[in-house]
Amino acid sequence: MQFFFTEYSASQRKHYLNTQQLYHHYIQKKQRYYREYHVSMFWKKSGGKEYLTRKRSSTGKVTSLGARSEETEKIYNDFHTAKAALKEELNALEAKLNKAEKLNKIEQLTHAPNALVAIYRKINELGLDDKMILIGTNALYAYEAYCGVFIEDENLATDDIDLLNKQGKALSVIFNELMPEGKLTQLLKLIDKSFEPDEKLPYRFINKDGVLLEVLTPVQSKHAFDGLQKSESFAELTTLNMEGMQWLENARLFKSMVVADNGQCAVLSTIHPLEFAIYKNWLSTVADRNILKKSRDYAQSRLVTQLIEEYMVNIDIASEVDHMKQFKKEVVETYQKERGV
Repeated sequence: MQFFFTEYSASQRKHYLNTQQLYHHYIQKKQRYYREYHVSMFWKKSGGKEYLTRKRSSTGKVTSLGARSEETEKIYNDFHTAKAALKEELNALEAKLNKAEKLNKIEQLTHAPNALVAIYRKINELGLDDKMILIGTNALYAYEAYCGVFIEDENLATDDIDLLNKQGKALSVIFNELMPEGKLTQLLKLIDKSFEPDEKLPYRFINKDGVLLEVLTPVQSKHAFDGLQKSESFAELTTLNMEGMQWLENARLFKSMVVADNGQCAVLSTIHPLEFAIYKNWLSTVADRNILKKSRDYAQSRLVTQLIEEYMVNIDIASEVDHMKQFKKEVVETYQKERGV
């Protein structure tokens, strides 16, 4: 089984790297703004005196920083000066990024689904990259972008998006600040107001365009309850006892910037490509799995293995498979046999 990849041109590679650097800088500044300046600071009169007051935008919590004095006036002035400067810098970066994203379309770098990139744009801004992990076919967009190639469309994803809610990772400070109730629906509504939970499957959400998003949380042991508990909270999100899910929970992370069909970009967080290939090869052997999905799983395992061998020179398959303790030995051995090793 052989796959064909279209490599980026020199101009595409240059623009991709420039946009990647610009986007990284933008996200850093955006996160800093959320962490440090998602508050208001003002003077409040009480008992004939003025007190410097700070109010959290998310919770409405009010804190007094002391009566008016040279010290509190300096705090007030420094805060507003720094906030204005950062906001101006963010506006300039957004303008540059908008221009770069228009050039993405001219350079024909667009490939990933708009909905996928919109979701990860917000995940990037909220610092949830290490918690909300992309699994399934959409991971191929991250791998192809890293390699500087385009995979043929017939091998890519549908409108289904699968995210793994890693239980070993806490919610980010930014998310807790902006959304103190910790509700997944709040996050999705920020991206697309039409996202609504499925009545039958509480871990599934669907928007007006038919984009289906599933947020899966693996249980911590095979003895854990494998039923469904309907909740909007990340902390209480539905847990599923599915064979192989724990392998994904323990997989190494892999991040790569992708470009959507509309030119916008985001960094996808997914599992390491070698672990993806091994996992997909195993899925293709599961007896009760849909036959059409099994053949697609096998093809994706072969495709990603070919990407690794041809473009990811930093991954030595032969040496790495010997140290993969999260997979059963026979799972790795079966993968190796399929490689002809």
